[in-house]
Amino acid sequence: MDLSAGSTARSRAISALLLGYFLVLGYATITNDPLAATVAKLGFGGIAIAVGTMLYGQRAASRTVLTVAAACLVAGGVLTFGAVSTQSTAVDGLSSLLVFLGIGCYGYAVWRGN
Repeated sequence: MDLSAGSTARSRAISALLLGYFLVLGYATITNDPLAATVAKLGFGGIAIAVGTMLYGQRAASRTVLTVAAACLVAGGVLTFGAVSTQSTAVDGLSSLLVFLGIGCYGYAVWRGN
């Protein structure tokens, strides 16, 4: 798998999103600001969708672990938005589970060299 596949601008944009997410999350944690916490959750969902979309574009075939990782990340990101809008802990838990599953599948794909 070519981890450098894709545009440099897209990789930089995702890196900037990650940095911004951690800055907002840190601020929300330190100040206990509920608005900042909500923005951090929305940023997390956006990042999951962006990374999932990028992985989907890098897959070699339609039936690979990378496809599962991409689908889990996008679904988890979308459910994060649903969890924020509904304040549902069940939806929040499911979104977290899907994102962790997506990260795990991506790690497996990298480890196996798919």
